[in-house]
Amino acid sequence: MLGFWGLAEAKTLVLSSDDGPPHMIKESSSGIDIDITREILQALGYDVSVRFSSLARGKSDVELGNVDAVTPTFFEKDREGFYVSKPIVDYRPTVFTLKHENHKIGHILDLIGHRVVTFQGAKGYFGSDFVKVSKNTVYKEHYDMGIFPDLLKRGRYSVVVVDYYIFYYFYRLKDKNRDASLFQTHSVIPPVKAGVGFHDKKLRDRFNAKLAEYTEQGRHLLVIEKYIGKVQ
Repeated sequence: MLGFWGLAEAKTLVLSSDDGPPHMIKESSSGIDIDITREILQALGYDVSVRFSSLARGKSDVELGNVDAVTPTFFEKDREGFYVSKPIVDYRPTVFTLKHENHKIGHILDLIGHRVVTFQGAKGYFGSDFVKVSKNTVYKEHYDMGIFPDLLKRGRYSVVVVDYYIFYYFYRLKDKNRDASLFQTHSVIPPVKAGVGFHDKKLRDRFNAKLAEYTEQGRHLLVIEKYIGKVQ
């Protein structure tokens, strides 16, 4: 009898993804989203080859049948040639501050009056209240999210707004045990669920069934920990 990781087939599937550490890392063909997807497909008996392009190109290639799957995909509905899995990970837009400053942030509008740094294009993602914040406070969008933890730690900004996993990935890039107790997180922005888009509906259904087993065993948490370490 085949175990959880037993091989059932030898076919190689092509998975399309983009480059955005730690969710997708082109340099190493790895990342949270890629690893979770690949491990589940391997559990179904497939080999997986990762091809990198824009997510828009990846979705188009799935629909056309040029590749088998694309990850991540957001807010998508099933359609001919494109079938969306259950979520594999939540993207977690998070407000970070320094714990010793004891900021009380219970709503996005509470960011008014702070010095805020975030990623490029953030005003287009977080709604009208966030746009209002950007117009009524010291506000900067920066392309290099790798410097955000240092900007906060050194007091250049009092608030960082970025995905939870991105922040801790770059903060702990060289030391997965680096002390994170100096930061405080405020979950005032809803998470966004990310899934996998498949060309084949039956493969999507098999993926969903194995995904439920995979998450019940906590294997997704081990993948996340590999990239950001243990964070309370």
